[in-house]
Amino acid sequence: MDKILLFLCLIFSIQLQSFSSSISTDSVIHKQHNEEVIHSINEEQSNNHSTDTAPVLFIILSIFIGVATRHFLKKSPIPFTVLLLIIGLILGLINRLGYFSNYSLVDLSAIGASINFAAHIDPHMLLFIFLPILIFEAAYAMDLHTFKKSSTNAILLAVPGILIALFLTAAIAMSFSASGLGLENWNWSLALMFGAIVSATDPVAVVALLKDLGASKKLGTLIEGESLLNDGTAIVLFMVFFLSISGQADDGSPIVEFFRVAFGGLLVGLIFGYLIIYWIKNVFNDTLVETSLVIAAAYLTFYVAEHLFHVSGVLGLVALGLVIGGVGNSRISPQVEHFMHEFWELAGFIANCLIFLIVGVVIAERSVFNLNDFLLLGLFYIGIHIVRGLVILILYPFMKKSGYGLPKKDAIVVWYGALRGAIGLALALIVADVDDQYISQEIKDQFLFFTAGIVTLTLLINATTIKFLVEKLGLTKITPAKGLMLKNAREHLYENTSKQIELLKKDRFVKKSDWEQVKSYLPDTKIHREIEGVESHEAIAELRKRFLEAEKSSYWHQFRDGLLGAEGVKVLSDNISRLLDQGGQISLSDRQDLEESWETPKLLAKVSKWPILGKFVNDWFLDRMTLSYDCAMSFVMAQEEALRLIESMRSSGKEEENLIEIIESEINANRIEGQTFLRNLRKNYPEVYQAVSTTQAVRSLLNYEAKTIERLQKRGRIDSAEASRMMQSIDERMKRLQKNPPSIESKN
Repeated sequence: MDKILLFLCLIFSIQLQSFSSSISTDSVIHKQHNEEVIHSINEEQSNNHSTDTAPVLFIILSIFIGVATRHFLKKSPIPFTVLLLIIGLILGLINRLGYFSNYSLVDLSAIGASINFAAHIDPHMLLFIFLPILIFEAAYAMDLHTFKKSSTNAILLAVPGILIALFLTAAIAMSFSASGLGLENWNWSLALMFGAIVSATDPVAVVALLKDLGASKKLGTLIEGESLLNDGTAIVLFMVFFLSISGQADDGSPIVEFFRVAFGGLLVGLIFGYLIIYWIKNVFNDTLVETSLVIAAAYLTFYVAEHLFHVSGVLGLVALGLVIGGVGNSRISPQVEHFMHEFWELAGFIANCLIFLIVGVVIAERSVFNLNDFLLLGLFYIGIHIVRGLVILILYPFMKKSGYGLPKKDAIVVWYGALRGAIGLALALIVADVDDQYISQEIKDQFLFFTAGIVTLTLLINATTIKFLVEKLGLTKITPAKGLMLKNAREHLYENTSKQIELLKKDRFVKKSDWEQVKSYLPDTKIHREIEGVESHEAIAELRKRFLEAEKSSYWHQFRDGLLGAEGVKVLSDNISRLLDQGGQISLSDRQDLEESWETPKLLAKVSKWPILGKFVNDWFLDRMTLSYDCAMSFVMAQEEALRLIESMRSSGKEEENLIEIIESEINANRIEGQTFLRNLRKNYPEVYQAVSTTQAVRSLLNYEAKTIERLQKRGRIDSAEASRMMQSIDERMKRLQKNPPSIESKN
């Protein structure tokens, strides 16, 4: 339902294109002849009493092209978004040559009209329709802990980095003008605005490739985080120069305006983010309400930031996505959270299908150039890479010491993977729509051609060759310890599936099967490279990381089953993330920060008994005790699951016994620590223990009831409608438990 809703919203928004001009009147002065063309089109449509269906047809074609590309060209070495760009270029070129309108066998004029619509799309509509989806989806899907650790480097590249790049790119443009190569009519204001346009990065193809290759999550987060912040900074800087050139700038300082727009956008996103979290935490397992609320919040944040307060909508979306995806991730109902991620992934897929096809069509249809422009384009392409390299070189001493640091090999990928995309092209289209009295037609054509050319070259060259670069740098190689663990897991999988064949041979329904053919479907046991030289400290570190990942997964499973609260799962999973940052080099039982978070300050217990202030402090104290119990109980359950995993590994005989014994001792130490805390809590605060354990018992009971309903439906004893009503009853009781947990009467 929600997916259909998004699709209809896109269609409706594009059909209302004429209204989007009202959004842009504050920032763009449209050309007079464009207004006359629009007036004549509207008059013609009015006379014919017909509706222009070109936008609808383009959306339909784009989705079909995107789906076909993903399905039939899945194994292509060319990234998905680059393939869409190429298809868009081909469609735009065919239409520009008039083949759709002049084809005699079949009337293809409707396709030509839809491509014309895409070629002349309002750039402001491009931003208002697609940016809320693309920016929010990227920020929402990002791991908040990894982003926070990488944020310093991302900010260095997105603020001082883009300022350096802007001035150096402008200097390149002005050097062309001074040397007589071209651009004679450019001045520094135009060159700086061009520098802002081509500084906006769009590494969607690179990030997707890094995920597919299994490269470092830290590297992918840095590239994507820089892009999100970079886009916001580039748009803000562009508007500073653009408003000045078009005569719409205020008399204030451009530096002050930059900070107002940037920090104002972040503030709008934070405010909306926490308001939405507060709303969502009072909703329980209502997919339509929670999903629709987040969609509306994304568009409202961008609209309010850009249209009402004239601050950065992109940075507002970044803040909103990080708040809802990070801080508010555990506030979204457990049964809705998975669907929410899938929905935004689908929305991002549809948006990318549309936007990269539009980019290709615009480049093919609207580029105006001469032979000398191709020479300058080649020089610009080389120049932006030199500039990017200088930026990283200048900032590298700071970046290698910040957060996760920046290894030299990662720095090369960050340099080469700075693709340009739709945002830069949309900004160039805004320039193309300015009245000739502010910017001449020749300069507008140059802006559009150079921007479109840089977008095309970075996608066709960088995006298609970065896989080779990543593999050549060895960023996809696994450590010997990890390789040994994967080898053991593969052998264990092969042995278990082989045993299953022997059991199937006794099954009376399949015992006459061709077992040689069945065996050909067994998992691969080939070792692609020799595993040797595995140091014991490397092996134990890799084993610890696997157990930490399993422990983190256990907490989220408990949360989804209703056995762990939203605050508890956040505390515990954040602790695991911090341990994973250590790379398995410290003991699993080194949880001092977690143990400290369980402890309740003694002063708080004393203040809770004071006459006036005590009432408020008492509520806080009891909430803290409840959270401590929640965390400790789930912690013990996770350690018990880990011990069962230990026994499974021991029985397989694939892991070294001395390593298993070390891990087992560390997990047992954790379990004892958690059990000791619970015993002390029961002894010192029996009334708190009784109340929170009652809450835990109710959660377990409701969870058991839900699983029983699922089994009854699976066995056909109840139908889906009856199961839905029963599950709704469970949701209502769970919501009642959250709002009115068992009361706690503290001792006086």
